Amino acid sequence: MKYYAKIISLNDDIEEEVVLSLGEKEICCFINSAPYALIEKNIYLVELSLSFLNEELISEVDCKIMSFTRIDESFSYEIIGFLSGNQLITDGVIFQDDIFLEEFLFLDSKYVILKPDRISVSFL
Repeated sequence: MKYYAKIISLNDDIEEEVVLSLGEKEICCFINSAPYALIEKNIYLVELSLSFLNEELISEVDCKIMSFTRIDESFSYEIIGFLSGNQLITDGVIFQDDIFLEEFLFLDSKYVILKPDRISVSFL
């Protein structure tokens, strides 16, 4: 999904790391592409996506409380949300990916938990 996001911080040690603010939600992301110089505190149009380095781990969950929790100081998150078609609706953020329809159609209209290896961002 595309959002307008404010850059909270850029990591001097890991040049692909950026912390974005999407309103009240702050997300640590891996920069996939940035065709221009990025400046802290500026607002940019971005596209967010979930990245799985090995296999997609997604399963149904009984919990109906959406959450979005960073795992330690990594790029990984534990996300609980509602799967609707090709969209994962979670706490303050919606992710859109056709893989939800192609491989996880059996989980459509259910609450799910997944752990992406990272949330990737492309600056548009």
